[in-house]
Amino acid sequence: MTVPAYAFFRGAAPERRTAITILIWFLADPVYHRIFGPPQFVALDYGHAVLDGMELTALLLIALRANRLWPLWAAGAQFAAMSGHFAMAVHSAGVTSAYWAVTQLPIFPQLFALVLGTVAHERRLRRIGPYRDWRPTG
Repeated sequence: MTVPAYAFFRGAAPERRTAITILIWFLADPVYHRIFGPPQFVALDYGHAVLDGMELTALLLIALRANRLWPLWAAGAQFAAMSGHFAMAVHSAGVTSAYWAVTQLPIFPQLFALVLGTVAHERRLRRIGPYRDWRPTG
């Protein structure tokens, strides 16, 4: 959990909100499995689809408002996870490994985007000073 901690303490609002979103998912996942049992990846996991959908919504909201490009990468990785749930809902025969991979591995590009975004934020602060976290609305 060093990447979310780094982003939370060294980043600005978009980095902190993304770190919190990822941490909430990391905390919700074991609670979900304690209640509903271990993941099977043999059929659509509705609980994970809901958790992943909530994470996608949060990351999209951050990406659409943030004055940065990297949140789009994190949201795109989460969209890939959601596509795994959709694929499993349509056709589940013989795709258990693919379902596991497409729903479990997107966290790595998300963490990569978060750390790169936080490093870019720190560099930008040193180079130009304070700048707007969010795009203006209107």
